[in-house]
Amino acid sequence: MSTKLDAVTAVEPMIDAKQAAASLRLPYYWFADPAMRNKYRIPHYLLGGLVRYRLSELQAWASHHASAVARRASDGNEEGDA
Repeated sequence: MSTKLDAVTAVEPMIDAKQAAASLRLPYYWFADPAMRNKYRIPHYLLGGLVRYRLSELQAWASHHASAVARRASDGNEEGDA
């Protein structure tokens, strides 16, 4: 049985750009470069001078990003077939 207290005390740890890139098998510079974070709309947190990520948010972002890319690719194939 889970309570609100459990949810509050079980905080997900934050990871850095190197860990994020390794976990998702994506290029490190996507997470390290502010322009790339903005381009790909990667969810992140600025803590002082540090950039940190939550793995659960990155996994949700990656699945959404992958489905959007696949959708665009299939739309492009349909236009090419016509």
